[in-house]
Amino acid sequence: MSQDPFYVTRIELIAYDKPYNEPVAHNVKASGAQQVNFYLKVAVDCAGEERVTAIEGGLGQRRGKPMAARYWDYLETVASRLMGSQLTSESLQSGNMPVAARKWVEATESLIDNAGPLDKRQWSKIQSAVTSTYKLLGKVFKALAQEEAVEKAASDAALVEALFSRAQNVLYLPEAAPPTYTYQPTIKGKPQTPSEPLSPNSSNDTVLMLPLGTMDAKSHLMERECVRQGYNVLRTGKGVFTADNNGQRFYFKLSRSPLVSIDAISLCTHKEATREFLAPLGFPVPRGRMFPAGDYDNATKFANLIGYPVVVKPATGVRGIGVVPNITSDTELKSAFHVLESSKLGHDDFIVEKHIFGEDYRIMVIGGTVRAATLRAPANVTGDGKHNIAELILIKNRYRQNIPHLKSRPIVFSEATRYQLDKQGLTLHSVPTAGKQIILSGSCNLSQGGDSVNILHEMHPSIIKVAEDAVKAVPGLDYCGIDFLIEDHRKPVGETDIGICELNAHAAIGTACYTMFGEPVNVPRDAIEEALVKHNLPLTPLPEDNIAVKVNIRGKVTGVGYRKWLARHAQRSGLKGHVKNVGPREVETVLQGSLVGITALTTACIRGPSEALPTSVRTTHLESAHFDEFTLIP
Repeated sequence: MSQDPFYVTRIELIAYDKPYNEPVAHNVKASGAQQVNFYLKVAVDCAGEERVTAIEGGLGQRRGKPMAARYWDYLETVASRLMGSQLTSESLQSGNMPVAARKWVEATESLIDNAGPLDKRQWSKIQSAVTSTYKLLGKVFKALAQEEAVEKAASDAALVEALFSRAQNVLYLPEAAPPTYTYQPTIKGKPQTPSEPLSPNSSNDTVLMLPLGTMDAKSHLMERECVRQGYNVLRTGKGVFTADNNGQRFYFKLSRSPLVSIDAISLCTHKEATREFLAPLGFPVPRGRMFPAGDYDNATKFANLIGYPVVVKPATGVRGIGVVPNITSDTELKSAFHVLESSKLGHDDFIVEKHIFGEDYRIMVIGGTVRAATLRAPANVTGDGKHNIAELILIKNRYRQNIPHLKSRPIVFSEATRYQLDKQGLTLHSVPTAGKQIILSGSCNLSQGGDSVNILHEMHPSIIKVAEDAVKAVPGLDYCGIDFLIEDHRKPVGETDIGICELNAHAAIGTACYTMFGEPVNVPRDAIEEALVKHNLPLTPLPEDNIAVKVNIRGKVTGVGYRKWLARHAQRSGLKGHVKNVGPREVETVLQGSLVGITALTTACIRGPSEALPTSVRTTHLESAHFDEFTLIP
């Protein structure tokens, strides 16, 4: 073995969606139980000599349930610390742990956010997790020390698919170029002029929005813009809040706002009702029909009547679940029905409609004017000639982690993914050639791992007019995400195939705000400003880098670690102020700092640590506040 140092060049970490007793790598016993819930693969390199080993382990075991989120956060932290580390050849020859190993696994206080008394006992004050991980890495180094320990099964298709079918969370830290996006549509088999390749975005808000955890960001983004305009906020649920200022009051639920009437929501909720409303008015909608669950014989006859290709989708579907496009034969239609049935909407009514060739777009219309246009490409990866499809997925998911709206929406391996790969004659261990795009999903929905690309600056004015007119046709619809299929958004209507798929009265408001590619557009800000203008109210934005609020949280919030939880998040977000108990069921905090940091925390306050049960969070603006740090008042 060379005496030159080795470097950790690649780490693959996969958390399983439940504990498994059938290992795909070396099994590490956890508390006597032969169950594992994560897989770790480490690659080291010295002057072109690479060694790879993989191992499984158990952490945060809960009977029949996957690893708790904080344990996964801990393992991600350890993996990130390990990545790029320099290792001496002596360490690998002997199989001994390097001196720096303790620093890799050392826990920090922030790793036990949301932990209640029971959780802390399970952690044994963090030390058990540290010890388990340290021992796990010890086994990794012993395996790397053996010449024959290179994991020859790593390229085996069955292993790769076994890992991905179990995956709940994934992390991949390679030495690889970042993914890019190039727009190049094909019309009648002829590739059009490609756009310049775009690099992935990254947002500073990602860290500031960590207190939200898995909470839906729609409500938070609306609250953020209300606070920016000087409104006080009363939050009574994770997606529900009221904003008021000088007697003027607005009510919000997720992205539903005063801009949308109940009638408009009722019409837009059902895809078939939307089609029946728009078609007689002359708007471009695909020919289609709704069928009751399981009526596949009649659906097949209808598909043959209108002619292939067709699309199958749930009638009241969300997030692209169960959608299969571009079905070209009865055989493929039968497979699509299986994909639909396998989804959680598989027992609902479904629609068969004519497939429109083109990309999927979400065009945001606020106050009758298009404010943003986002191309939503289906989950995909682009080959580099080096990495297999599984690795390319992990690489792309790493960059999705840098965007708040996509952080909890990774590309995943599912029955639908297998269906798409089978159509292309590929598997997860196939290595695509450089520049070749591999489609992984039939749905363009971001929740299924799709890309978001802002392209309004390129969109032809005639398409913009169709979008504005379609939304204006629905009374009471001053906020809408209208979904289009368009062959080439740069060409006028008439020269490009175009169709309206859906009107969404409560569209995800963060889509254009936090895109994977292209210049972000602050749609939440546009929506709140439009609501104020519509009610003849002034726009009075506050400085975003320094505001001050008082927050009163009521409910089961004392004696459950609420103040410590809030103080940790405030300090991590760079906020100043203090927190204290002001009654047996009330906590009060004063926060000073950035708009994003403060509102992310005030939104998260309705959840709090795991033992807490807050019932209301009231945020009130302060004229001024001056603090040097954030303190916890006993």
